[in-house]
Amino acid sequence: MSKWNINPEGVGGVLETVAEDNRQLGKALSESNFTSVVSGLDWGAPITSVVPMALGNLFTDQEQNLKTITNTIAAGTLGVLNATLAYNRGHFEMAATFQSKMSETAEDGKFRWWEQHGYHV
Repeated sequence: MSKWNINPEGVGGVLETVAEDNRQLGKALSESNFTSVVSGLDWGAPITSVVPMALGNLFTDQEQNLKTITNTIAAGTLGVLNATLAYNRGHFEMAATFQSKMSETAEDGKFRWWEQHGYHV
């Protein structure tokens, strides 16, 4: 048996900060913000005519990557918190399950398992 001593309150505090930062990232990456950036370049049409199109293409190309990043952060937060609680209660198998489900969720972005088992996303 491990001699680790994990402080759930400390982990929870860090994860609350991470979750809030992820929410702020999601707001910053909103479609309306991207639209504002691109439309803000319309004023210089003769000089910057290709820039809005190039940025639009870049944003479209990176959309899935950005979703993957925010999903990975959300899945990681959920998995680490629940794995920590399970570990401290001596539920090592459940802690391993949480870690496994965290990885699966980060890959596919689907939080079904968590929702089916009553965990809030």
